[in-house]
Amino acid sequence: MKNLIRIGKITLQFKKTLFLNLGFNILGMVFSIFSFAMIIPLLRVIFNSSTAVFEKIISSYSGDFSWTKDGILNFVNYYIAKHAISEGRYSTLILICIFLVIMVFLKNMFTFLSTFFLSDLVQSSIKKLREKMYQKILVLPMSFFSDERKGNLLSTFSADLKETELAIKATTNAIFKDPFYVIGYFATLFIISFKLTFFIVLFLPLAGLIISKISNGLKKRSKKGQENLGDILSLAEETLFGLRIIKSFNAQSFMNNRFENKSNSLYSLMLGINRRVYLASPISEFLGVLATSGVLLYGGNLVLNEFIQPDVFIGYLILFSQLISPFKSISKAVYDSSQGIAALERIEKITLQDQLIKNSPVSPQPVIFNKEISFNNVSFKYNQEQVLEDISFKIKKGETVAIVGHSGSGKSTIADLLIRFYDVVDGSINIDNINVKKINLSQLRNLMGVVSQDSILFNDTVINNIAFGVEIENSQVLESSKMANADKFIQNLEEKYETFIGDAGNKLSGGEKQRLSIARAIYKNPEILILDEATSSLDTKSEKAVQEALNRLMKNRTSLVIAHRLSTIQNADKIIVLDNGKIVEMGNHKELVSKNSFYKKFIDMQSFE
Repeated sequence: MKNLIRIGKITLQFKKTLFLNLGFNILGMVFSIFSFAMIIPLLRVIFNSSTAVFEKIISSYSGDFSWTKDGILNFVNYYIAKHAISEGRYSTLILICIFLVIMVFLKNMFTFLSTFFLSDLVQSSIKKLREKMYQKILVLPMSFFSDERKGNLLSTFSADLKETELAIKATTNAIFKDPFYVIGYFATLFIISFKLTFFIVLFLPLAGLIISKISNGLKKRSKKGQENLGDILSLAEETLFGLRIIKSFNAQSFMNNRFENKSNSLYSLMLGINRRVYLASPISEFLGVLATSGVLLYGGNLVLNEFIQPDVFIGYLILFSQLISPFKSISKAVYDSSQGIAALERIEKITLQDQLIKNSPVSPQPVIFNKEISFNNVSFKYNQEQVLEDISFKIKKGETVAIVGHSGSGKSTIADLLIRFYDVVDGSINIDNINVKKINLSQLRNLMGVVSQDSILFNDTVINNIAFGVEIENSQVLESSKMANADKFIQNLEEKYETFIGDAGNKLSGGEKQRLSIARAIYKNPEILILDEATSSLDTKSEKAVQEALNRLMKNRTSLVIAHRLSTIQNADKIIVLDNGKIVEMGNHKELVSKNSFYKKFIDMQSFE
């Protein structure tokens, strides 16, 4: 039951739609009872062939109407009997059928309206969860994604949301529809026969116990199944990304075996889960038939001993049969909610994740960079691994500062800390004596433009990639492309600036993708430029074109350059040499070469290569 309540709470944020769904559910229930209750007088008119029965009903009616069970029944019986004698039984039958058709029409109309708003309720809830997840992904620190596999995240967006959608639909009916039908039908059955209905109530705890036992363990298994699905999606994503390597190393069999192992594990889990879930309907139906058999035996005895009229008993059975459907729905919701909770917990792992990078309020005054960027005794750890230790240096406005060092020395981490992908563990990073932690993230990142080693482009047009996240001005896009040495190859594309460049820009070469990334940085016109190994993955010809574009981009701009190629660092105003997370040398190219130490060895090694 706690699973049902927890999932049901998701819909409470849409109170108006929920209220309309609940209201129409109640109206549908009322007219459903009326439509089935009309069976009793219908049967009475058909089965009573003698007018003496109707005359007896008329003569015994006192004429006093009251809003009690007996008062209402006596009035209905009197009116039907009077109409049967004055207009004939066939005419009475027509009247009852017309009334029955009206009741059924209203019942179905209100049932449709309840499902109409239920659809809105379910889809609104899922839309809210989906958007909440995506918004959280956009603000979560990069450390979260280094610990999470893409496949798991994609599984959460697809399979987990679908599982939650089914659970919300079943749970909403189980909380805001089925109980009202059960209560309404039971109240009517109690009015018709207290003894028969009391017999049914005694049977219900047994049914609930059986359903509860079967549903035990579903949540744990469902969670494991969804995690396995995430592993499969991760493997599929890795396969698509690394297909060239897989084929060139003849690793198809190896990858296929990995996939089959994970697929078999998921198969076994989902088979067990589905078998349990599919038990819900037949078990509920069997329990319903068991209860009906008991009612038939006990009720038949009451009819034979004339404690209840045959037409009333048949009408009772018809009403009782309608209880099976809401009970089946509630029992299925118990199963669905167990699976839904497992999916919801995976969703909440994202939506409730601590943001870690705390954002300062937006400053009413624009943040302006006037003097310098300073790293003051900065230290940083990834979990327990020390990456940077006691780093201190300054970048004056307009300067180009290069950071060099071997792989893993912490070069890229310095850039990540400046743009606040991560926060420092000790020390501080200041811009004009203001700690970056006290600057609003949006305002801080507006100061910066990034060109990374991996050209990150989107499956969109050339122009939308250049003006990414910024209002498009065609003349400025053209100027930025020319400065980035990109306009020439863009003009040769099929639709020029309106050409779609494919997933991750796979329709372009490495050099073209990098020049497009530089054009994007130029278009943003940042005050602080971060170049993270921007030419390291390019061939000599492409590097030359990209380096020319970078030189234009860096002109009269504050730049932090992370690189190992001499061509990108020798003209820097300051070069910082890192080794194992510590600054071991600092100066310009000539000064460091003359020291004949770390930097000189680095340059000599590169020349040898």
